[in-house]
Amino acid sequence: MTSVTVRDDGQAVRAALLLPGCTPERALQAFTAPDLLARWWGNAELTAELRPGGRYDVWFAGIPARMTGRVLRYQPASLLEFSWAWAHQPELPPRSVTVEVAAVGDGSTALAIEHGPHAEDEGGRAARAEHREGWEYFLPRLAAVLTG
Repeated sequence: MTSVTVRDDGQAVRAALLLPGCTPERALQAFTAPDLLARWWGNAELTAELRPGGRYDVWFAGIPARMTGRVLRYQPASLLEFSWAWAHQPELPPRSVTVEVAAVGDGSTALAIEHGPHAEDEGGRAARAEHREGWEYFLPRLAAVLTG
């Protein structure tokens, strides 16, 4: 059974997900392979250059909106960190998402996400709440794609 936890720790939203029967490689591909990302992130179109400084852009046709960012760190089957901002809101500070995956002894993968930083003002609190709701919605979809 897949277990998802998402919490707000003030500066960041943190999420943890256990993916039974999923390899770390496959878990990280959910954030790096366009066809796989589209299956759980609402038919989003990913353009990713998986190297530090490379593009990490996602087009959400259903909204419609574009998320633009850069790959900050990438280690295959282990870690992806990318910055992001909404193209239509260039005045907002960019944030980053760090995704770490690791094999667990029973053939599962532990996936951890850190999303932030967020300011300690009204805008930051609103953004944290929105991001927490987003991960609470999308991570079960990710788990269904990877373990279903």
